[in-house]
Amino acid sequence: MNRQVILITCFLISSCTSVEPVTISFEARLNGLSTDCAAVNHSIQLTDLRFYVHDIKLVSEHDAIMPLVILADGRWQNSEVALIDLENGQGTCVNGSKQMNAAVQGFYSGGQITGLQFKIGVPEELNHKDPLEASTPLGYSDMHWHWASGYKFLRAGVKTANDGFFIHLGSSRCEGTIGNIKSCRSPNRPSVHLRDFKPARDVVTIDLSSLVSDVNLEDGILTDCQSSPADQECERPFASLGLNFITGTSIGTAPSFSARPQK
Repeated sequence: MNRQVILITCFLISSCTSVEPVTISFEARLNGLSTDCAAVNHSIQLTDLRFYVHDIKLVSEHDAIMPLVILADGRWQNSEVALIDLENGQGTCVNGSKQMNAAVQGFYSGGQITGLQFKIGVPEELNHKDPLEASTPLGYSDMHWHWASGYKFLRAGVKTANDGFFIHLGSSRCEGTIGNIKSCRSPNRPSVHLRDFKPARDVVTIDLSSLVSDVNLEDGILTDCQSSPADQECERPFASLGLNFITGTSIGTAPSFSARPQK
């Protein structure tokens, strides 16, 4: 990393006396086991898992909050948002893409990290911009909800031998017209607070089993959740994401996210 970037980063982090790089890694789990698109040791299999993260903050041993300055890499991250992509378009993930990204990289003001906070989704000020003019990773068409004039904050899916379920999470009940959205009454941006997290030791896991724990995957009927308050299939996934099903506001840390030691 060159001196100019380090100085710019230091400027963005208020009152910093040093700048340290950090990598935050992510993984998917099903039924207590790590999973991917090729996993065959599950009765339920992954079909999709992609999500945006922003407003990332590190917590020090003295409970100080240290903002993460995201390193813009021209592909997976810009200075405000990063895209985590845990599918590779193969195996059971036939509707995905070959490229994958399982980590966020950035800089912080230095010191021991003991906790992590972040939000799932795209910040409101970026959510309704034209994706054709957006910098990566917001130009990724698979993650744009064209009919809702906003982004899919999270795409997740699972399947069994004869059934399946997918979740497309994004802001809903938006007011305005396409290209001129004023606001959304259901923001649907989950918050994650991990009290015991050390980047060098831990990985952030998302438990897909918790998202579908009350979904009947044995009735042979494909179902989905597309973020509407009228969509009853969203009730359990929203609870697992720490969202109020009716209002779409965050009501606490998302239970489906946790920290686990890296392999």
